[in-house]
Order: sequence, then structure tokens, then C-alpha cells
Amino acid sequence: MVQRIVGLASGMDIDSMVKSMMDAAKQPLIKLQQKQQILEWQRDDYRTLNQKFYDFRSSLTQMKLTAQYRARTTTSSNESLVTATATNVASLSSTTIQSVTQLATTATRVTNNSVASDATNPGIDVTDTLLNQSSNFAANINWSKGAITSTNVTATGTNSLSLNLAGTPLADDSGNVSMNVKVNGKTYKVVTSDVVSDPSQLDDNTVLFTQSSDGTTGTLQFKSAISSGTSVSVEYASETATQNVTLASTDTKTIQLSRKGLATDTTDTFSMTVGDHTYQLDDSGNLYDTADSSIIVGTINGDNGTIQLNDTFYTENPVSDSTPLNVSVTYQQKYTTFSMGAYNSDGEVDHTFFVQASDSLNDVINDVNNSNIGVTMFYDDATGKMSLTRKESGDFNKSGEEIIIPEKTDSSSYNFLSDTLGFGDSTESGGENAKFTINGLTTERTSNSFTINGVSYTLKNTFNTESNPSSPVTISVNNDTDTIFNNIKNFVDQYNDLISTVQSKLNEERYTDYPPLTDDQRSQMTDNQQDQWDEKAKSGLLKGDLTLTSALSNMRSLIYMPVQNANVSSAYNQLSSIGITTSPDYTQGGKLEIDEDKLRAAIENDPDSVENLFRGTGSSTSEEGIVQRLYDSVNNTYNTIVDKAGTSASVNSQFSIGKDLDQISKQIDDMNDKLDDLENKYYAQFDAMEQAIQQYNNQATSLASYFS
Repeated sequence: MVQRIVGLASGMDIDSMVKSMMDAAKQPLIKLQQKQQILEWQRDDYRTLNQKFYDFRSSLTQMKLTAQYRARTTTSSNESLVTATATNVASLSSTTIQSVTQLATTATRVTNNSVASDATNPGIDVTDTLLNQSSNFAANINWSKGAITSTNVTATGTNSLSLNLAGTPLADDSGNVSMNVKVNGKTYKVVTSDVVSDPSQLDDNTVLFTQSSDGTTGTLQFKSAISSGTSVSVEYASETATQNVTLASTDTKTIQLSRKGLATDTTDTFSMTVGDHTYQLDDSGNLYDTADSSIIVGTINGDNGTIQLNDTFYTENPVSDSTPLNVSVTYQQKYTTFSMGAYNSDGEVDHTFFVQASDSLNDVINDVNNSNIGVTMFYDDATGKMSLTRKESGDFNKSGEEIIIPEKTDSSSYNFLSDTLGFGDSTESGGENAKFTINGLTTERTSNSFTINGVSYTLKNTFNTESNPSSPVTISVNNDTDTIFNNIKNFVDQYNDLISTVQSKLNEERYTDYPPLTDDQRSQMTDNQQDQWDEKAKSGLLKGDLTLTSALSNMRSLIYMPVQNANVSSAYNQLSSIGITTSPDYTQGGKLEIDEDKLRAAIENDPDSVENLFRGTGSSTSEEGIVQRLYDSVNNTYNTIVDKAGTSASVNSQFSIGKDLDQISKQIDDMNDKLDDLENKYYAQFDAMEQAIQQYNNQATSLASYFS
């Protein structure tokens, strides 16, 4: 870098002189920067217009669909009996329903009596735990003792899954395991080798469970492979639960177990082990040391699953940060299970429900309602009765009941669903198909709403039966002229919007006297002055653009060309014949106008020709409908502009303007380097001049002193 001495000897304003010389030298750089700015503005203009072409292309894609031209409307001669709607696949026709002799009903079971102990004043709190509310039920809850465990296993793409077990899953005398297995909401019936010895005998709704000899792991085997990554939910009951806890301070007085509603009788399995000490429960719920029953180290609250430790515990078991205590608790909780089955459109579905003592009646109801068994459970607090209602109507089990309450193995056995909830002696009602006669054909459906040939019917009531004779109901399917008209009108509006936007850019005035502003020029203007200047500088950058001019010209010619297609009547083979014409105002650039009456008449008189006028296909352009033609043209224009200006996701090397910008950017960098060198050269020259003047001044001073 040249050391700059600014006019000390000469008294000249060297900085100003160098700046003036550099301003002249920078003119080529300024022109490059202005060219760069114009290209960027032009690129942005292209992209803005190309978004319009993209949006119109998307509209054309929609206009290729039959649904745009086959909207249907239906009328019923008696909507209090039958209503109907139609999709675009429905044919234009009339259908007669001569009679409806039976409506489809949902299968329902209602308990015969109140499940509450006081039928006249049911006092069951559905939000409180079943353990607390047990005495308010007419039939006591017979709790089993064990531990309920829930886990998720990720499938690996085979029909076999391995899982770690917290304990041995319990099974009944029939070999059925107290286990739930769910995959994507579907519940499988779990069996052991006592029921299915050969895995090839499994069906699509059954999974085989086997356990390792040490009881720590198990295997689930399905009939078919489960997709890799699928989460498989497993819930089961085992004999006991074991929970390990680490205590690091005497400040910890409470151990919260993961389960509540614990079995805390002295006959129940409960032990807490800390090192060499083992603690069990006495009749009062105290924890005593088995080596000395007089040493009480805490108490247990079975309802909320907490162990409260006292100071004696820490006296027996010293603890510090460096020597924490490892506590192992083995215990049981109170629980019960019940199974239920139902027939629905998926076939027979069975489900086992686990009920923990800490659950409320609401929890049980929600578990049933949220399961895939397809049944809704309900409790009426006014009567104390309960009901089960299948969510689907109809008869899916011709040989029996729709909601299956398993029979008890003997009269002395207990079942929560049958005994406590009272469904054991309930009888089923409903579960019937709708029966009707349509166009002379007597048939039935499982639902009162069904679809035949694109027409969706809803039966509202029975009619024309022996006890209620009445007239048949006629359903008429017609074209929805308003919807089709609006679809075509929207297409025309979007076409006009595109034409107007592009045409305005092509006609935009170009102000060559307003080049892009330099930084120096901007510094001398107000914000408003800059905006006004920029508006003119950006104007007309696409004026007369050949790509856009060609695109509009091609679109206009494709629209005017008749459609020569066998599926289009000669009376409706061009837009003008259905009331769509070009605006007589040439300044509109070929925008379309609609004669609404003429278009509606064409839709009503010959909907097929109108449809194929737009979306017809063919081996040549003349055979293609207008939408097909325009799609190809617009797509080509879009791709051409992308090649020229790219998209917001493009890099400069992918489109022509970007390549030009990269080249100009390199030229600007090179020119800046040259200008830096030139500026340094100027300062070096002035520095040399200053030094020469200073030397001359020194010599002159010396001579003057000599002669004086």
C-alpha cells in the first residue's frame, strides 16, 4: 500500500484531485453495475410472470378432470322419506324406490337393573377410583392380584417380534393369555401353543405368544410380516412387578411406585430389599425388617402407591452422595380383566380390557369407546343402568348376536363386565339391515346411507308397507349447471388474468433516461425521489419480449382453433359456439367474454360436447380439447422462462440470466482490482511530486541562509 501524504508541500487538495480522476475511471464499472441491476430486475419480472403461468397451469390440470364438467344435482319426490346426493360418476337418470320395509338399526345391550347398590339413588362417582367406589356397586368387584405392564415394540419387517418381559404373562385355564396386542389400531387375539401348536394355523386376527425358559423374554408370531418400523403395542398381566429405586439422600422420604391400587394384605406378595435387609408388610400396613419385626422403617399407602420412609430406615441403611442406596420393591396391584367381542364390517373383533383398581368407571368407559371393537359404552347416572351400542348399524352376524358377552365358565366364577357392570343377563336389540325395493329389486344394506352407481341414498323412514301404504319415491339425477358454469367461468377469469398481466408487461413504457441509481446518486435523493426514479428505471424491461409475445400469440391461436373430435358436436366445437368470445376491444389483448345464457344453454343441451370441447384428447392438436392444448403451450412457456430466469430455488449456473450475472460479477471484481491499482498509482505519483517539492523547498531554504 502506498503511503499517502496529502499536499503538505504543494498545498494541493490531492484527495479531491484523485477522486475526480477516479470518478472518470469508474464510469465503465458503473455501467457494469447498472447492467447487473437491470438483469436482476428483469430476472425478477420473469419470475413474477412465470408464477402466473405456473398457477394457470395448475388450473388447467384441474380443468382436465371430469369432475369439473360432471357436477350432479339430485331431487327427491319425498325428502322426508329418502334423500340423495350424486358424484360426478353418476349417470343422468331417475331411480324409483318402491318401498322401505325396515330401517337399519344399531345393536344395543342395556343392563336389566341398576349397577349401583342403591337403585333408587345411584351414588357411583364415575370420576373416582373403582377401589374407592367398590361398595357403591350392586355386585362387588372381585380383584385379581398381579401387575399390568404396557410396552411398545418396533417391528423389523418380519412376522416375528421379540419383547422383554417384566414378568410371566398370566393365562387362564383355556390357555388364553391376559395380553393385548395392537398393530395400527387393530387388536389381535393372543394364544399360546396350548391353543395353536402350529404357527401356520394362525389367522389374520390371531398372534401366537411363546416365552423363553427363564421367563425374561417372549416372542409374538403373526401370520404375516409386520412392516418395518411399525409400533406394536403390548399390554399384559403378570404375577408381580419389580421396581428399582436409587436413594441418594436422607431427604427422600417418599418412594412413588409406578402403579397404584396396590394389594397390601399380609398374604399378598410384597417385599422391599435394601442390601442385606428385607422388609415386608404387617397387618397395619407397616414395613418391618424380617430379621427383627420390631423395627418399623415406614408405611405404605396402597391406594396411591407410595411408600413413606422414616428415620429408622436411614439408621439401618446409611446413605450419602458417594454411597447411594439401591432399593428393590416387588409388589402386586389389584386389577381385573374382561373380554368383549363384536361383529362389524371388519368381521369379528375381540378385545381384552385391563381394569386397574386405580381406574375410574370413566376410564373403563373411555377404554371401551376408544378401542377398535366398535362399541360405545354408556352409564346413565339417573337410572344407574349401562348400555353397549355398536357404532355401525346393520346385521353382520346372521347366526347370532352382534355384541358378544362371553359366557362365564361356571356360576361361581367372576366377570367384571357380566357381574359388576351387569351385562351378563342383558339381551340384545337392534342390529338389523335396511330392507328396501329399488327399481323393482328387493335388497338390503347394513346402513341407512349407502351408495349405488355414484348416487348416495339416505333412507329416512319406512314407507309403502302393508301397514303404511304410500307412493314410491323417485330420485332424479341431473347436471348441476350452476357448478359447471362457475367452473368454466373461473377458468376464463384465470385466463384473462394471465393475458392481462402479461400484456401489461409487454406494453410497459421503457424509460431509457432513467438508468439504475448509483450509491452516490441515492445519497443525494429523498426516499420518495428514489422510489419514483426506481419505478421508471424498472419499467419496460420486458417490453416486446419475444418469449412472452410468442406465448400469448400461441395461446390465442389454440383457443380460436375449432376442436375436431368425434366426441364433440359440430354445433359446439369452438368457444364462440358456447358463448365465449374474444373482446372486441383490441387493447384488452385477446381477453375472453362470456354470454352467460348461451353457455348455460350449451351445458344443459349437450354436456358431453361441452366437456370434450375443453378436456377432449386426441392424436393431433386439432383433436385435442382447448384445455389439453393450452396445458402443453403454457407448460412449454413456463419451462422456457425457467431456462431463462430460473426459480427462487435456482442457482445462477442453472439459467441464462444467472450465467450472465455471474460473468458480470466477475468483470466487476476484476475492474475493482484494476481501479484499486490505478488509485494507488495516482497517489504514488502525487507522493513523488510532494517529495520533490519538499526537497526543492529544503534546498531553497539552505541557499537563502547561505547568502544571508
